[in-house]
Amino acid sequence: MIEWLILQQGPLSLALLLLIVLEHFFTPKLGARFTYTLWAMIPLTVLLNNLPQQIIALPANSFSRYMVGGNPSPELSGSQILLIGWMAGVAVLSLVFILQYWQLSHSVQNAHRNHQRFYYSSLATTPMLFGFIAPKILLPINFATLFCAQQQQLILEHENTHLRQRDPIWNAVALAIILIFWFNPLVWLGIRSFRINQELACDNRVLTTKTDAQKFLYAKALLQCAEHTSRRPSLYPTFGEKSTMFKRLNAIKQPVSASKVGGLAALILVCAVTANTAVATQPEHKVSKAEASHAVPVKRVDPIYPKTAAEKGQEGFVVLQFDITESGATDNIKVVKSEPAGVFEQNAKSAFSQWQYKSRIQNGQAQRQTGLLVQLDFKLAENPAL
Repeated sequence: MIEWLILQQGPLSLALLLLIVLEHFFTPKLGARFTYTLWAMIPLTVLLNNLPQQIIALPANSFSRYMVGGNPSPELSGSQILLIGWMAGVAVLSLVFILQYWQLSHSVQNAHRNHQRFYYSSLATTPMLFGFIAPKILLPINFATLFCAQQQQLILEHENTHLRQRDPIWNAVALAIILIFWFNPLVWLGIRSFRINQELACDNRVLTTKTDAQKFLYAKALLQCAEHTSRRPSLYPTFGEKSTMFKRLNAIKQPVSASKVGGLAALILVCAVTANTAVATQPEHKVSKAEASHAVPVKRVDPIYPKTAAEKGQEGFVVLQFDITESGATDNIKVVKSEPAGVFEQNAKSAFSQWQYKSRIQNGQAQRQTGLLVQLDFKLAENPAL
């Protein structure tokens, strides 16, 4: 799992950085709706980075075998420690989300009398979307007294626009990315930019046909919400988020026509990055049977023998498919076969990721080797004769 998470960081970070820059500097030039649409690049990048590679079938005698068994060790490997830390982060964030969901769900009161899909909530300090599968729009208890009739109509239209844009679905995707990649700082910066683009796109749809007087009332409603909004961080987008306030007000005050040339250039750039991700996942070079047999490690790290397997007297093997980078490091390690299943795989991958091979040189340049196989045999040390 840790190896998979690490492999995602390069393409994911590049895509996030690109979209954060576009949001921060180019949203007025590209248009709020177009820039918001570009955020689909994030799940697409993760998907493309995990496209299945072509299966390389090699004869059973074409890979190297190494005896790596020994006495069990109670020490945790580096990858196991990282996995525990990652799981702890996922657990904490999940608990925070579940707690917020539980509190909000228990604060929901009777529906708004004129709009059945709107509900009052004692915890909502500003209008907000709640839920992903059957989303509700929560309103503060003082909604009717805080805003005039025209402002109420504009706010409700804003929240309905979120539903028409299918924003609850995109918010669920964003939440999943946060839970999985919480350790990447760009993910947290990216969620802020994503929310800004989401709100700007929604504002743009609502205000396109509105008069200057209505736009003024809308801007005033934003300021009123910002004054009453809770400072507690929320996983749900709210109408009056302070982090988006200045950009939303500026967009209302000084609307800018989107540049078609700029939009085309941004689209080409985004497509180039996502296409490069798809190409990068494909094998660069197929190795022959002889090449697979001649790959010799110059550094080996024996896996930790699982304590439970040792106590049961279990022995077995793990067949790994892997690449050798230009520097001789192992990469793209995958389990091809193991026996018994689910016993030795994790320790084998963790240790094998630290192996080092002699670089393969062709025409004076180091070459990447792909699709190699190795078998690690787990054998317990024999008891000495009495």
